[in-house]
Amino acid sequence: MAMEKRAGVSVLVPNWNHRFCLPRALRSAVAGLRRLQTVGISGELLVVDDASRDGSQKYLLNLAAHYPDLTVRVVWLGKNSGLGAARNVGLMHAAYRHACLLDADNALEPENLGLFYRAACETNAALTYGNLLVLGETEAELLSNEALQSRVYRQNYVDSFALLDVTAALAAGGYQTTRGLLEDWELMLRLLTREALIVFVPAVFGYYYRLPGSLHTVAPESLAHRVRRVFDQDELRSREGRLIGRMYHPDLGWLA
Repeated sequence: MAMEKRAGVSVLVPNWNHRFCLPRALRSAVAGLRRLQTVGISGELLVVDDASRDGSQKYLLNLAAHYPDLTVRVVWLGKNSGLGAARNVGLMHAAYRHACLLDADNALEPENLGLFYRAACETNAALTYGNLLVLGETEAELLSNEALQSRVYRQNYVDSFALLDVTAALAAGGYQTTRGLLEDWELMLRLLTREALIVFVPAVFGYYYRLPGSLHTVAPESLAHRVRRVFDQDELRSREGRLIGRMYHPDLGWLA
């Protein structure tokens, strides 16, 4: 059973051998949490280290000392358990109802975290997401930049970098821990089958730095076929071609 969580935001960072890019992600998280503090919203920085071996742990041991004005916690996993398991541990340890899923190759747009939190609270959405700017060696592009369409049953195009209602996620069973499965896609589809609301906010949520070895949103066809067998038998859902998410902005109200 999902535990009750306080109002506020836990910025959840799963880490496995990401020492190189971890500081950038954490700096953006700290800036976002400080912005929340200025408007009276509680928050914490929660890192789940999945048995890293690249020096990350030494860096994380001193993390709280650098930010005495914030609540900073690190959960240490004794053995490498995979991304889904690390996220589940983070959801269980999160002090607050909403978790910002921030991977090490992401960075928040600190000014907008409060905007997305307002949208999540005002709509009671299970998942709230917005535009991601993808940066790397090629030209910048947009990701997760539209309200959810039924074609999401065919291929995932919404990144895990979003604001998640922890109680809704835990009630749905959390992230799948099978290796090789796109955990965030499977959880999102499971939330949809539970008739949970998924909301797109037309604002920049953050930045995705495309690095060698980064996880990709597009699933291999073999994996997509496996997910469709569970959630889209005979393509009854994806063939509808309709809007299944909503678009909302706290300053404007419902837009779709």
